[in-house]
Amino acid sequence: MTIRRRAILLIVWLAVVITGCDRGSAEYSAADAAAITDDGTPRDLAIVVARMMPALERLSGLDRVETLRVRRQSREGARAYVEKRLNEEQSPAEREAVRRTYVMLGLLPDTLNLDALLLDLYTEQVLGYYDPGERTLFVVSGESVSELQPVIVHELVHALQDQHTNLDSLIAGERGNDRQTAAHAAMEGHAMLVMFSFLAEQATRTTVDPAALPDPAAELGPALEAQNSEFPVFRRAPPIIRETLLFPYLSGVSFVHALWSAMRPLGRYPAPLDSLLPQSTEQVMQPVERFIRQRDEPVSVSLDAAPDGWRIEREDEFGQLETAIFLAGHLGETARTAAEGWGGDRYALMVSPDGQDVIHWLSVWDSAAAADGFAAAALRVAARRDGQMVVHRTELDGRPGVRIIVAPADVEVAALHER
Repeated sequence: MTIRRRAILLIVWLAVVITGCDRGSAEYSAADAAAITDDGTPRDLAIVVARMMPALERLSGLDRVETLRVRRQSREGARAYVEKRLNEEQSPAEREAVRRTYVMLGLLPDTLNLDALLLDLYTEQVLGYYDPGERTLFVVSGESVSELQPVIVHELVHALQDQHTNLDSLIAGERGNDRQTAAHAAMEGHAMLVMFSFLAEQATRTTVDPAALPDPAAELGPALEAQNSEFPVFRRAPPIIRETLLFPYLSGVSFVHALWSAMRPLGRYPAPLDSLLPQSTEQVMQPVERFIRQRDEPVSVSLDAAPDGWRIEREDEFGQLETAIFLAGHLGETARTAAEGWGGDRYALMVSPDGQDVIHWLSVWDSAAAADGFAAAALRVAARRDGQMVVHRTELDGRPGVRIIVAPADVEVAALHER
């Protein structure tokens, strides 16, 4: 989702993988701990980090280059952090523009208090988080270190990532929604696969090849769905929020698993950063066809300036992921396939001369057949909606395209779709 919560690196629902893990019984000295963490880290956390670090460096492909800081945080403190980061990364006015966009597309009810939902949602699910600004891993107080082990593993991978690249820059708003989501998926997927591999090594007491494991998403997805009852805020969240929250973890781990599987056998796999960072959700969703065999880079799409009397309040991109969610939300799950062949897109939330919200959405496609398929699906959506939804097949710099205008019934939109 366009909400810029991607800079808040939270790990969710890891209790599903804790049961049955043998965490080992080795003892570690205070000196071992001090070699890894600074004096401010609680000793029990310092010892755990010291024990984990050699395996995490090997499994993640990232060496520690500086001290790793770990702190305990109250749930109240974690909630305050989430609220602070939400407002740092996206102002309330920007989130309101996002809300209006998804209301226009029929993906959110117009009565939803999005700020309250997001704050409750992230607070409900957070057990630990890595704060790039503080360069510190925080774990929620009140849980035992052994029970938090998967969370600590996952967030330590984020800490290692941040020592080799600027995480906040990879998920900065300037990169656009789709690229943000793709980068977030690579980072979370990397941490997920390392976490599963670490736990497998703990359970088997053998060295594990992460690429030789079954795709963790195949088991994690059903397990997370089975635990929905434990997370009432998540359960009542609209699909666009639920799917975009889980996408970096589930699709991300599948992406990294596919990437490393194509590199086998390697003793140490590279982190999916720099040249291995995906640039679109299409690449994450179809890693073999769109990223590994041949890079299908997204096309940059530009919208014309607003006509006289109109105002553009927000511009961004949906990407293949949110295009598929839009289709599925109106036409059912099978309609997701009409988002395949996505090549790039751009939308604008506009305000008409009489003050009404309008969506102007322009997309390009890999082939005429793909554009035709999406246009046909969009027309089916239009037939089911109130108000106007104008769908036009077009061309954009020689590429097949589709222009969509969504507006209230009484707004004159000819000035947009004739451009």
